[in-house]
Amino acid sequence: MPSVDQVRPKMWDDVIDLYDDGSYSAIWGRREEAPKRSLGVRWNGADGYAGYPNLGKNPVWYSEPTFLQHAILSALLEKVKKMQEHPRREEFLRNVLTALEEC
Repeated sequence: MPSVDQVRPKMWDDVIDLYDDGSYSAIWGRREEAPKRSLGVRWNGADGYAGYPNLGKNPVWYSEPTFLQHAILSALLEKVKKMQEHPRREEFLRNVLTALEEC
């Protein structure tokens, strides 16, 4: 069950971590040398399973369409605000706000 910072396929660059609750993760980064960053998401899976999406045993990110990004980022912001005990909460808050600005 890879965490958000363990999934870094070569096609993504300039990545910041937005969210990870153990089951679902989100990033903001450049995919395939795109001029702007965009939203990548994934389900983390369980022990012995790379989650979804994946390429065999390798976890990868799914790119959300541009028209959904703002709504998903807004929902992530609300989720992160409620993660009072999460050790990366403040980092995730800053990063989601950065993504919303860039979006």
